[in-house]
Amino acid sequence: MSTSSRYRTVSVSDSRSGAPLNVFYREAGSRDAPAVLLLHGFPTSSHQYRGLIDRLADKYRVIAPDLPGFGFSDAPEAARFGYTFDHLAQVIERFTEAVGLSRYALYVFDYGAPVGFRLAVSRPERITALITQNGNAYEEGLSDGWNPMRAYWQDPTEENRNNLRAFLKAETTQFQYTHGESDVASIAPESYTLDQHFLERTGNDDIQLDLFGDYKSNVAAYPRFQEYFRTHRPPTLAVWGKNDPFFVPPGAEAFRRDIPDAEIHFVDAGHFPLETHLDEIASTIRAFLAKTLDRAQGQALFGELNESSVSEQAQPLLDAMRGVFGFVPNLGYALAAEPSALGAYLTTLQALQATSLSPVAQQVALAAASHANAAEYGIAVHATLAGKLGAPADVVEALRVGGPLVDAQLEAVRKFATAVATKRTQVSDSDVNALTAEGFDRRAVVAIVLAVASKTFANTLAHLARPEIDSAFLPVSASAA
Repeated sequence: MSTSSRYRTVSVSDSRSGAPLNVFYREAGSRDAPAVLLLHGFPTSSHQYRGLIDRLADKYRVIAPDLPGFGFSDAPEAARFGYTFDHLAQVIERFTEAVGLSRYALYVFDYGAPVGFRLAVSRPERITALITQNGNAYEEGLSDGWNPMRAYWQDPTEENRNNLRAFLKAETTQFQYTHGESDVASIAPESYTLDQHFLERTGNDDIQLDLFGDYKSNVAAYPRFQEYFRTHRPPTLAVWGKNDPFFVPPGAEAFRRDIPDAEIHFVDAGHFPLETHLDEIASTIRAFLAKTLDRAQGQALFGELNESSVSEQAQPLLDAMRGVFGFVPNLGYALAAEPSALGAYLTTLQALQATSLSPVAQQVALAAASHANAAEYGIAVHATLAGKLGAPADVVEALRVGGPLVDAQLEAVRKFATAVATKRTQVSDSDVNALTAEGFDRRAVVAIVLAVASKTFANTLAHLARPEIDSAFLPVSASAA
């Protein structure tokens, strides 16, 4: 199955005028896979999702349209079309029907948030999950950067409208990409250049100024959006560039007020974090979607994970695990579905213990592979075991969050294990040289590969079986709660 993006245009009927409207969109992935709808913001287009689409399309049907007035979609004259967020949402709802999206996870950003939340309020049964990336629904999420627009909302004079033209300038567009980023060299210049090209089309200034003015309708709709959150409790991930000059972190944290189990994840980035932190965000999203969209797994496949689900043949193997941990980890019951496989896995771990890698370095390699596989269970297990083996608290915390390690040798192990897992075994000379530069030899190479191989097996089973993370593997504060 090809996961390459396709670039298409579909004609939808404008619900207000009845006129045909061409909506451009990017699509990748299998049509029968769970769907993810990506809605872009100002001043960009579906182009902002080019990298994320590539990261998700191997598992999901990913669709990203350009809103009317943006990108390659039609941009009817402002006075004729009537650019409001209600109208944009009506067009995108027609679009979802035209491309056959009856159920989908909703990814929203900036302008895409009020458009997408209107879709969710209108058709809540269609939403399988919600991902908000700097997509606001709470007044505390609006920074002082909105003050010029607030002035226009309160007093819509021509002077206040013209003051907003500063947001359409090339330097402002570039600012939105660069502000809050520590390494602006990682931002592709075609991103803000393409955005500016579309902003400068004849008549587009009036389109954007009309939407600036209508944004007040979104703030007025926040209580309605929040009622949807409270009533329907969609599985929710807020992943936020914490240095965004317009949508500030309290806007992300506020989702927990209405959706207590919402996951909140901050990255050290600005308004467009996908430009600089794509891998980190994509990994977070994949882990979230795996828990919410892959429905044929977990209890549906494995049933309850406990002693009653295990055959007599597997009992001695579980007794061995009980001797190590003092209990049988939940994943052990899933592995025991095929006793010979569980036996092979335990033998592999015993072999790893006998290698030249130190006990803590073994846990570093195992945790790094689990991070690469977005396997929360494995991360929790190996961070905990590293602590029990004497790793300092900062090492344990870094293993839990996937951050770099101060110890140069352990960091070399982490990087090499990550390279093996993420590069699908095709490591480079650079990867090898970075490891050997810290004093490791071919024995360590083989041991790390063994660790990654064992986690490929165990992490896959953890994804399929969905075991609850045992309290013994949670941080002390989390397990106490």
